[in-house]
Amino acid sequence: MKSILYISSITVILFSGLYLYQENMAPEWRMHQLKYLDQIEARQAINSKQKAAAYSFDIGLKQVWLPQMNRADRCISCHVALEDPAFIHAAIPLKAHPGDYLQKHDAQTYGCTICHDGQGRAITWKAAAADDADVSWDKPLLRKPFVQANCYRCHTDDLDQTPDFNRGRQTFETSGCLGCHKRGGKGGFVGPEFAGIGNASTHIKYPLKSFDPFTLTQFKGNLNLAYIYESVRFPGAQPQKTMMFDFKLSHAIAMELTVYLKSLASDQTGTQRLPPEPAYPLSLIETGSNMFKRYCTACHGKYARGGVKNPNYKNDFIPELNTLAERMFLYKKDRREAVIAILDEFGDLLEAGPQSDIPGFFKVVAKYMPVENIILNGRVVERKNPKGIPPLNMPAWGATILDKDVSAVIAYLISVY
Repeated sequence: MKSILYISSITVILFSGLYLYQENMAPEWRMHQLKYLDQIEARQAINSKQKAAAYSFDIGLKQVWLPQMNRADRCISCHVALEDPAFIHAAIPLKAHPGDYLQKHDAQTYGCTICHDGQGRAITWKAAAADDADVSWDKPLLRKPFVQANCYRCHTDDLDQTPDFNRGRQTFETSGCLGCHKRGGKGGFVGPEFAGIGNASTHIKYPLKSFDPFTLTQFKGNLNLAYIYESVRFPGAQPQKTMMFDFKLSHAIAMELTVYLKSLASDQTGTQRLPPEPAYPLSLIETGSNMFKRYCTACHGKYARGGVKNPNYKNDFIPELNTLAERMFLYKKDRREAVIAILDEFGDLLEAGPQSDIPGFFKVVAKYMPVENIILNGRVVERKNPKGIPPLNMPAWGATILDKDVSAVIAYLISVY
């Protein structure tokens, strides 16, 4: 018994000593800093500036303290060559930051985790990356292409450096996602609000355990990214009785949408949104087209051609709207153009008064009014099976979009006949 106690005590002392040595005498960051100095001194064609940097470099734990952001980033304890162009081809972590990002984003001003996430106070790679199953951290390190999402914590306009984000946002804006979901309080009410999905708690929103392991590895353990991707590409995964359409998205499109949706996170303390570039005024048809793509395409189809099945709806499919001009008796092109011109000038046919130069104008107005009313106030559709699941109803948009935008949408629908 005594022998076991002695052996156990010696084992504990040895492991404690090894741990103390590793933490205080040979931590990861110290090894990287020593290697950095060795590589500088080993260079034959070293210039005076690099020599001065080597002589003034002190071995020690380093951090960037950003009180306005409430952040302390110790990443530079390992990434000591971050701003040294001579190390652009070195291996990580002794690799200089690629591109010219640091010329506009000084590390001492912005830190690292505002762009890359991860645990900035950590002093080991495992804890900093925070994407292992045994490391609990809601914001693990973001890798390509998902790091593009964090550019839009400050930037507003699309950047050339974020192609995946740009394509994802374009898909979102033209696929009618806001017909069911809200973004920043604007949009439909059938699905959940998107604001904050980029930092939703992984204890509440996470992918199924049966989620394709091969696919899951692409997210390096980031459950938030995996949940967003699963929701976009496999909407019936959870819950199975979802009202969201399965658009049969490709893997590439789902990944781009994931990058975009990841950017819809809560505001970060201390960051400032850069003002957007001034937009050129759009024509009435362009405004209506954009509004239709943003709010209506998912249900009424591309170019209002319909073809989307509505479960348990009496007529099976959500109606096409590209025949609106026909229903308004606007068979001739010149009459359609005349009505669109009136909408552009007055903003509403009801404000235009009698238009003697348009034959049957009152009949046109009589058909215009119920269309405007349905857009503003919605409509409950008839069920095929009264006891079956509720079909999708036409939502009311009166509280979401402006009256002039309603007229723009109607003008667009007239134009696509």
